[in-house]
Amino acid sequence: MARFAYKALNNFGADVSGELEAADRSVALRELSLQGVNVVDLAEDRGRWGLLSMRGILSARKTQKAEAEATPEKLRVSVKQLATITRQLAVSLEAGLPLMNALDVVGEELDHAPSKQLLRELGERVQQGASLSDALAEYPKIFSVMYVHLVKVGETGGMLDAVLTQLADMLERQTELRERVKTASIYPAILLLVGLVSVVVIVAFIVPRIVESLGVEPRLLPLPTRMLLGISGFIWNHWLILFVLVAGGVISFRQFVLRGSGRLWWDRTKLRTPILGRLIRQLEAARFARSLGILARGGVTITEALIVVRDTIQNLIMRDAVYKLAESIKSGESVAKPLQRSRLFPPLLIQMVRVGENTGRLDEMLLRSAAVHEAEVRVSLDRFVNILPVAMILLLAGVIGFIVGALVLAIVEFQTTGAGALG
Repeated sequence: MARFAYKALNNFGADVSGELEAADRSVALRELSLQGVNVVDLAEDRGRWGLLSMRGILSARKTQKAEAEATPEKLRVSVKQLATITRQLAVSLEAGLPLMNALDVVGEELDHAPSKQLLRELGERVQQGASLSDALAEYPKIFSVMYVHLVKVGETGGMLDAVLTQLADMLERQTELRERVKTASIYPAILLLVGLVSVVVIVAFIVPRIVESLGVEPRLLPLPTRMLLGISGFIWNHWLILFVLVAGGVISFRQFVLRGSGRLWWDRTKLRTPILGRLIRQLEAARFARSLGILARGGVTITEALIVVRDTIQNLIMRDAVYKLAESIKSGESVAKPLQRSRLFPPLLIQMVRVGENTGRLDEMLLRSAAVHEAEVRVSLDRFVNILPVAMILLLAGVIGFIVGALVLAIVEFQTTGAGALG
């Protein structure tokens, strides 16, 4: 047990102070919250209980060092960590804790130093009189415009705990889909890498030695074997050029396609790819429907919500369609017609939006549509995981088959030539 000294405000705004014993800081905060006071300052009274153990001192120094390095400019909180923070804040607020106490309790329970530092800084800004949404807006790299906007809606409507629960659900779904995509790409990537390395080793090292051991003049070899020897010689003679070309291609792709002016072309190409395009449409449709549905349920107008939702769309082609959708609604059109006119969003989403507009339950229909499309994304990812490795194996089998066939033809040619010479 430890002893804590606290300063707080009671329900009448009067200053109160005192001491209490608790297992740790979070337990002390809970006990004070149950007493109906808002904690302003809480510190462990170590004068009476002696110094901390050496292990505690080292642990505290390590934590303080990690948090000191996590300056506001360097704070990095992943979507998964943000989902955890949001969920714990929602649970704390639902349990009746005041916002300041909830920020403090959640911060004490976290092990991730940047997250602890983030919550501490948010608590300081709230204590200074800023709203939570204003404090969140100071960290645009962590909290999206939609996140901040929804928190502001929750503060205005007195339903911050419900809004945080919705945000936690959304972030957890995003994390799940992101993990599925990563899992789906690991095995094909490993398979492709191993296959390419194997082919290069076979063509560059094994094929020349086998052909050389046959003792047949290159001009007498079959065409496939001569092609293999040509590729092998090119790799040996120009390996440095090949390395530079591959490295330059990767860098150019990242700079021009993924981050530059070629991004629009790349996003359009992905949408036109048979299996990948359908997967991207479903993923973006789910993201669009859930974001718009949550904002609409929070009382945000459709035109304002679309401005926020547009930034959540990753594909530039579909993002442009959402921009045009907002412009069409401003001119008096419904939501369903511009969506259908874009020919980018799934028919089910359009139909459910139309039903929602006609029945006055647009937010409910959007969230239902999001759930359906998220389920379809999971199914499509599973299919993609099953199909892509098979296609890659067939491709590698074709390449290996060509190499083996070329070597077999060379061996047959050697045996025929040798038999003719013996006869």
